[in-house]
Amino acid sequence: MHSAQTNKQGRNAFRPNKQARAECIPPKQTSKGGTHSAKTNKQGRNAFRPNKQQARAERIPPKQTSKGGTHSAQTNKQGRNAFRPNKQINMEDILKKIIAQTAQDLKARKKTTSLSELKDMSAYSREVISLHQSLKKGSGIIAEHKRQSPSKGSFKCPMNLEEVVKGYENAGASAISCLTDQPFFGGTLQDLIDARAVLNIPILRKDFLIDVYQVHEAKAFGADAILLIAACLNNEELKTMSLEAMNLGLEILFEVHDLEELNRIKEVTDSFNIEKYIIGVNNRDLKRFQTDIQNSKDLLPHFPEGVIAISESGISNPEVVKELRTLGFEGFLIGENFMKTERPGASCEQFIKAINS
Repeated sequence: MHSAQTNKQGRNAFRPNKQARAECIPPKQTSKGGTHSAKTNKQGRNAFRPNKQQARAERIPPKQTSKGGTHSAQTNKQGRNAFRPNKQINMEDILKKIIAQTAQDLKARKKTTSLSELKDMSAYSREVISLHQSLKKGSGIIAEHKRQSPSKGSFKCPMNLEEVVKGYENAGASAISCLTDQPFFGGTLQDLIDARAVLNIPILRKDFLIDVYQVHEAKAFGADAILLIAACLNNEELKTMSLEAMNLGLEILFEVHDLEELNRIKEVTDSFNIEKYIIGVNNRDLKRFQTDIQNSKDLLPHFPEGVIAISESGISNPEVVKELRTLGFEGFLIGENFMKTERPGASCEQFIKAINS
């Protein structure tokens, strides 16, 4: 493979010479299972000179997925799999992988910390800050802290968590979204404690919640709201976990990706106080990790009356926020657009100024 970058004239910048025709010839198998080009240059060296990333990828055999796709086995500095998918990966079963890993990690945490021990934590008894009211009164921006993602790998932000989230608050964000999933997003529950120590605005625990125990974790570690993803839970689970959250004083962000999921949430929340929850449209399909803002536009007309509508993922242009506001959206969850910069707080501040101009 070679880069598809083009030169100023729009032509492909990769101008192969006659030797490059060797790429059309299937690679010859070596005695050790590797491959090499069938043609060499005058010095006897391989005429195909891969860049560093390509060479690295060739040394690491791709891991087969359950659907027949592949992903790189590269790891981050801590030795954990950073899940850096290549272009050939079938993203359809990433959500299944995340849920399976979440269940495994949750089982271990339950053995380490009992529910009664969670209730004894100092933050468990604190009065929560209303996400609903903060969105109504403020900029509507829910600024997210996350270190990496399955689709983009590490964001390599040089600032620590406290600097990032405090920067968001100073920039005018209405709330903070804090990723606590570790294997795929690099977060921890400790992030909630650290963020809570420096913030005076609501914190959303963003994770893949599949058990009531995690609702109590959110409360015990300092969150004000939780994320419940319709794609991960059936109606009974959604209702049980949301009722438990409201009993603890936590508010809920229900996340949907299509009309079927939105209708399910409308059914689950039919008798709920609309000030205790909001509904977000994730513009990123969690099965394929493709993003399309049109998803928010298509689903908004089907929202229940009076419920705050949030648009999530794929938002990088202030003009998009302005357009979505005119349609009726009151909140916007943005993470990657800020976290990929060296100063997420400053980026957030510029963004908020732009949407208010």
